[in-house]
Amino acid sequence: MALPEFDVLVEMARHEPHKLEELRSALIRGVIDGARTPKQQKRLKGLQFRIDAERERSSSPLGATIKLSEMMCESLAQLQASIVAPEQLTQPTDNPDEIPDNVIEFPRV
Repeated sequence: MALPEFDVLVEMARHEPHKLEELRSALIRGVIDGARTPKQQKRLKGLQFRIDAERERSSSPLGATIKLSEMMCESLAQLQASIVAPEQLTQPTDNPDEIPDNVIEFPRV
């Protein structure tokens, strides 16, 4: 499925937001379905789940954009760290009670 021109997308956003959302979902499904291996598909589905959850939790589109941008920056920082110093990824932390950065704590109720 091809991405329509920018002006068409703007008109869809203004007058038919549900169609824009359908297009977004279809394009995402196409990328996930086009993954080379089932493992890649599973990872992409997991990432899309996280993205959708952040969009849902955000109080505004701008808030969602900021959060997703932060997620992307964190991911790029991890990639950069794995390239520069891959040995540090396998070393245990000095404090065994320290929670790793990739673990998300649930709020206590």
